[in-house]
Amino acid sequence: MPNSKEKADDEKLDLVTQVVYSFFCESSDFNGISLRDISKKTGMEYKVSIDIVKQLVEQRDLSIQSSTNPHIIGVRHHPIEAQLELLEQAKSFTVTEKKVGPITFVSENTDYPICVYPSPLYLQAHRDLDSFSYAKYSKALALGEGQLSFRFFESDVIERYAADPRFLFSFEDFSGHISCKYDDDGNPIVREEDQVFVKSFGLGFDSAKNRVIAVILRDLGRLSPEHQIHWSAKELPVTECKVLSDYYDNAINGNWITVRSVFTALIDEINAIHTLTESIFGVPLFRKSLDGDNRPRNFTFFFSPTTKNYYDFINLLDKYLSENINKAFFKDWLELEELKKTDDETFERIQKGTLRLLEEWICKVFRFASEDAPSELMAPLKKVRKERQKPAHKVIDNTYDTSLIDLQKEVIQSCYFSLGSLRRLLQSHPKASSVELNKAIDKDNVKCF
Repeated sequence: MPNSKEKADDEKLDLVTQVVYSFFCESSDFNGISLRDISKKTGMEYKVSIDIVKQLVEQRDLSIQSSTNPHIIGVRHHPIEAQLELLEQAKSFTVTEKKVGPITFVSENTDYPICVYPSPLYLQAHRDLDSFSYAKYSKALALGEGQLSFRFFESDVIERYAADPRFLFSFEDFSGHISCKYDDDGNPIVREEDQVFVKSFGLGFDSAKNRVIAVILRDLGRLSPEHQIHWSAKELPVTECKVLSDYYDNAINGNWITVRSVFTALIDEINAIHTLTESIFGVPLFRKSLDGDNRPRNFTFFFSPTTKNYYDFINLLDKYLSENINKAFFKDWLELEELKKTDDETFERIQKGTLRLLEEWICKVFRFASEDAPSELMAPLKKVRKERQKPAHKVIDNTYDTSLIDLQKEVIQSCYFSLGSLRRLLQSHPKASSVELNKAIDKDNVKCF
């Protein structure tokens, strides 16, 4: 039979456990309670409450987080020994109080405060999950999984939103976000269940190096149960996938990443050529510069390798290239038309294509060590034009083909290199020395993910 001291100790253990458990379950964002608040809520002396927490950590009932933001469970739970060591160190933490008018601000004198959580084992045994229905990722958070841990999905999981005009869908180099649209009065234009907001998703890779979508559990848990079902149907095993290191460093570690995708780099080259030609010749070679921050949906590596997605990408790339070339740029240099013989006695006057005009202009203005250089520079741009014409001349079934991944890479990289070569040729012009361009344009930081 337990003596009075043992009984008192058990009561303290139960009290601290219930305070921590209740705080976690009642919080709006699966938050932990600070060590100081445990002491206040239980009426225990601060160091005594820490010893109780240590005992409960050893029993696998509680778990702690210590970081600059310990109020959420981060990537994972720490080893027991590390937790115990951190708790012992916390006994030396002091607090500073600062009174501003009627309000007193209290801060702990440490860069790594501690918050306490029920352990996953304790939550598995005690938490009622009925209220979470089919919300798989909300359940995982309710059971104490790391909010910043990643889940991985087949790339077509995001295409539902990309195809629906009621959703805003944008990409950066290796990340993107999804949200529903709102009307002029600030009201969502979709029903409540579809009011989706995925703050950030990024690139990952499976064991076969195929691209996958990576999302942190915290963002998934905020989706409606209906959309969580959609995502879970496309989920891939965590053990078979990994997140792109650049995205991880940016999203989790908060590091400023300076790498650029080849898509961003190609847009930078088009804009540089636009600026150079307008400054040097008074007329830009490209009709318009491009907005790299708000580029169209198909200008990305994120979509699945289907023939439809590939030709949508080709169509857009050709609009950026051959369709964007300004014919007025060549009028003082070249004949814009040619006579084509239709029979023995008549000729037809036809317009020269933009890529032909560009190649003729390059041959006229620049000198090359090799006579093949102009055609080599133009070959990638011509290939895009030729690829774009395929769907116009025959019906192409929409198929899933992983070889399109490498084909897309080859196309975008070769066009980027061609535009870069043309831009450097333009920079050799005497008037180009005073033209200011994006300082990142010649940095060796371009990646083809």
